Amino acid sequence: MNKIFYLVLFAMVMVSCSKSKEQKAEALVKESVKKVLFKPETYKPVETKVDSAFAPYDDPGFFKELAELEAINSDYEELVLNAKHAKSSMSIWSGPYQTSFGRNEYQEAKGDYEEANAKIEKLKKKGRKQYEKVVQLLQASPKFIGYKVVHSFRADNNDGDTLMGEFVFIIDKNFEEIIYSMEAEGYNQAQKAISSFKEQLEEVDE
Repeated sequence: MNKIFYLVLFAMVMVSCSKSKEQKAEALVKESVKKVLFKPETYKPVETKVDSAFAPYDDPGFFKELAELEAINSDYEELVLNAKHAKSSMSIWSGPYQTSFGRNEYQEAKGDYEEANAKIEKLKKKGRKQYEKVVQLLQASPKFIGYKVVHSFRADNNDGDTLMGEFVFIIDKNFEEIIYSMEAEGYNQAQKAISSFKEQLEEVDE
């Protein structure tokens, strides 16, 4: 009889000590979420979803490299517009009947045009290297890096209104450490950028 009692007691202890992935994740992210709230005492968890996380899609390092490529593209487009504007100014101030003022304006526009083109050439080289780096990371075989945790919650803002919030966390394989976290909206934007880049690659390969 005592043997059965101890077996039941042991089983109960094991069950109570065994936490689900969701419970482990929620316990780990709880304090991290509360740190960014106006009124942490009003924090109430709503739902915690756990899924496997893989590089490059969930890798913050890859997000950084992709963001760098997008920044280069943005700078490139701005320089192209500057070059077009400068070239347009050159055509306005050029001609056989230039005044002294017109010649100065032409030379200034020409300088701007040449400077923009020089920067464009440098940026093209930088962009090609960054592009190849991103492609190499994206085409590598997916690598398990831990777990992706989507955690939604309710909390009061500074005005006392109760709002819903949602964060995405990447947690290590042993549920011991948060690798990084971001608001779900930012994570979703990063995933859209990855999908868009993959579509561009597929179009190039066709």
